[in-house]
Parts: sequence; C-alpha cells; structure tokens
Amino acid sequence: MLCFKNPIVLVTRPKTDSQRLIDALRTMSGSFVAINSPAFENESLSIEIPEFDSAIFTSQAGVIHAPRGNGRFAFCVGDATANAAMDTGYVSISAGGSADDLVALILSQRPDGALLHIRGEITHGEVAQQLNEAGLFCQEVVAYRKAVRGPSQSAREVASENQMIIVPLFSVETVKILEKWALSLDGCTVVAISGPVAGASTVLSPLNTIISNTPDFYAMLQATARLIA
Repeated sequence: MLCFKNPIVLVTRPKTDSQRLIDALRTMSGSFVAINSPAFENESLSIEIPEFDSAIFTSQAGVIHAPRGNGRFAFCVGDATANAAMDTGYVSISAGGSADDLVALILSQRPDGALLHIRGEITHGEVAQQLNEAGLFCQEVVAYRKAVRGPSQSAREVASENQMIIVPLFSVETVKILEKWALSLDGCTVVAISGPVAGASTVLSPLNTIISNTPDFYAMLQATARLIA
C-alpha cells in the first residue's frame, strides 16, 4: 500500500473548494504540506433564470450560482452537492455518483413540474437532453464558466524541486489546464475521481495513479488521506 510521510499535496480546485479539501484532509491524514494553486475560478454569467419547480445540480458550483431554494426540490449528482443545496434552502437528494446516475435517479422518480439544470459552460452527460427525450420537461441554463489560472509561484517551486507531490484531480478539464502549465510533475502520485480522469492524467507522467472508489468529494478525500502517513 502506498503511503508517504509529509508529502506535498498540490490542490488545484477553485480557492474556496481547495481550502475545504485541505481543511478536511488535515482532520483525516498525517502531516502534509499544502500548496493551493487553483487551475481555474468560476465566473458568474449574466443570465435570466426561468421559473422552475425542481433544480438539477451536477456540481457545487451550480448551487453557488443558483437562486435560493425556498423549499424547492433539488436532484444532485453527489452527497457534497446535495449538502450544499440543502444549505441554500433546497430539499435535496443525492444520486451518489455520476451524471448518468443522476439521470437514472430522476427518471426513476419522474417528478411533475418544470426541471431546471443549472450548470457550467462545460458539462458532461447531456442531462437535460436525456430527460427531455424520456418525456420530462427540463430546461438548462449556463450560469458560470471556468476562468483559467496559471500555476502559483509555490507550485512552480515545488515542481522544480522534484519533491514527492500528491495531486488530487477532479476533472479532465483540470488535467488539460495542468498540461499547459508545463510543470515537472512526472513522478507525482495522482488521485483521480474517475477512470476517464485517470486516463487523461497520463499526460502528466505520474509515477502512481489512484482512482477513488466513487466519483465524489468524500471518496476523493479518503483516497488522498490513505496516501499520507
């Protein structure tokens, strides 16, 4: 079993999400050095939100850029997203997995009324399309987009020093951004949220690749914590 003493954990999520991951990891693992270097931040887009009865969220960012729930229902891709939706006034349910799992959950319940998928500029799974083809009424709005960021000075320094680095990766898009950073991450250990993300991360030439048991925040947290002595 892989386990590293006092490794560097390079966290590339948006600033708020990165700090949440780092704080949670400190409660579960041994000591590590955290480097917070967001690959992107989510920018709000000026949009008009149509009337809806139930929301669909495939990310916590969608919740952040959505109107308050005011008791409305929300179908959410995973537990962390469902908790975030609950905190903003939705009655939420988690699919506990991927966009396909979320579509299956909604189709199993076939809710009445208007559904609204509040999402980012880049999305996977064609959620609204699948639901409409199955006879439900689902609209979608693009509420935010990713504004790409470059590597922080701290990230540049640790990569150049060729230290033991653990890199949790939550999306293929993040991998593509890191590839353009052109840091020396060969020899790192990648913790990937899914098989496709693990496959994409081969461009970083990791020494080890770990895939979380399920594609959600808590499984990623556990998979990362297990690597730190």
